[in-house]
Amino acid sequence: MAVSNQKPKRDILFWSGGKDSFLALRYYRDKSKEDPVLLTTYDDESEHVPLQNIPIRRVQNQAMKLGLILYTVPLSYPSSNEQYLKTLSKSFEQLPFSIHHLIFGDLHLEDIRKWREEQFSEMGYKCRFPIWKKPYEELFDRLEEENVSIKVSGVMSEYDGYIKPGDLFTREYAHSLPKQIDRMGEKGEFHTEVIFDV
Repeated sequence: MAVSNQKPKRDILFWSGGKDSFLALRYYRDKSKEDPVLLTTYDDESEHVPLQNIPIRRVQNQAMKLGLILYTVPLSYPSSNEQYLKTLSKSFEQLPFSIHHLIFGDLHLEDIRKWREEQFSEMGYKCRFPIWKKPYEELFDRLEEENVSIKVSGVMSEYDGYIKPGDLFTREYAHSLPKQIDRMGEKGEFHTEVIFDV
């Protein structure tokens, strides 16, 4: 009998440690029988997740609490898109499984989604977006159902008069922000960290 050398297929969820990737995971799990594998890129010098500003060790602790496998990919920042994709491609090749889908927590920015789909399609991968265009109030409902706290971990400098790292992110907090700030920080105004409550 011939032995198959074909690798098993798994989905990879790009995990930032923040609320959007957490929501993407929850919605993904609603419809999938298998858990995804998490993947996080981080700054190899500071050992923090860029923008999110979360130490990679805390991201590793998140994965442990979730009971999920996490692959971490070090990058030199700032990194060009070309270098980012090249590093990811090499990392993908070293995985002990083949990739079925790449999962992202994007909400509604068309240009970001288009870029991901185009670039990863060229590499042979399909992308999925579990929380794409989900109503914000529905997402707030979902966060309130979970046994987690969400804290602001990074803020764009032009908004630091309204938002501070360490602020507790809630529905009420989001609605208190000035109108020019997206309620979920989708345009990069702020970033968050998921804290798993005991």
